[in-house]
Parts: sequence; structure tokens; C-alpha cells
Amino acid sequence: MMTKKNQYPATALVVDDSTYNTLLTEKYLRRKKWQQPDNRKITAFLPGTVREVLVKKGDAVKAEQTVIRFEAMKMVNNVQSSINGRVKEIYVSAGDRFSKGFVLMELEQETA
Repeated sequence: MMTKKNQYPATALVVDDSTYNTLLTEKYLRRKKWQQPDNRKITAFLPGTVREVLVKKGDAVKAEQTVIRFEAMKMVNNVQSSINGRVKEIYVSAGDRFSKGFVLMELEQETA
């Protein structure tokens, strides 16, 4: 089924065992596809300024260990490791400003 207003075909959408035919917008079709986050990269969840880096390159870290403290919107936030591993690279130091999504640190995952 094609319409004159929207030249994209109708798509079947299944919600709770019910099927709906819907038209997808061009914006939706051009969207950035979701990707599984890489848990070895610690990225900024909001922009801020680094207060302190609590580990050094080569240090062993445990899951949920605080590795960086930063200030954003007059609040101090703790950034934690999501995995057990070793610090591979640190891309910031105290006083550095960063934007949302910036990679702050990279870890190497421990192998069992």
C-alpha cells in the first residue's frame, strides 16, 4: 500500500499480539540505529569538568568501583566501572572539560 503523501510502504507493527499497519516517516527511516554499548569504554553521561581521576593506567578495577569524579550543574558525580578489568587508557585529567558522550576512560576486560 503506497500513498501519495508518503511514498514509503506500510509496515506491519506487532504490539501485544495485535498487528497494525503503519506508515514510517522519512525521519524515522534515517534515524541512527541503536547499538549495544561497549562496556569497556567509560563515556560521559552528561557534560562536565573532571574533579579527580581515582585510578592510573594499568590499575586493576572492580565492577562498580568509582574511577572518576566530575562536576556538572554544581553537583559532584561519580563514574563507576561497569566491569572487572584493568585500565587501558585514560583520556582526561583533573580540570578537563568534556561533552556528553565523550570517552573518559577505556578498560581491558579480565579474562576468566
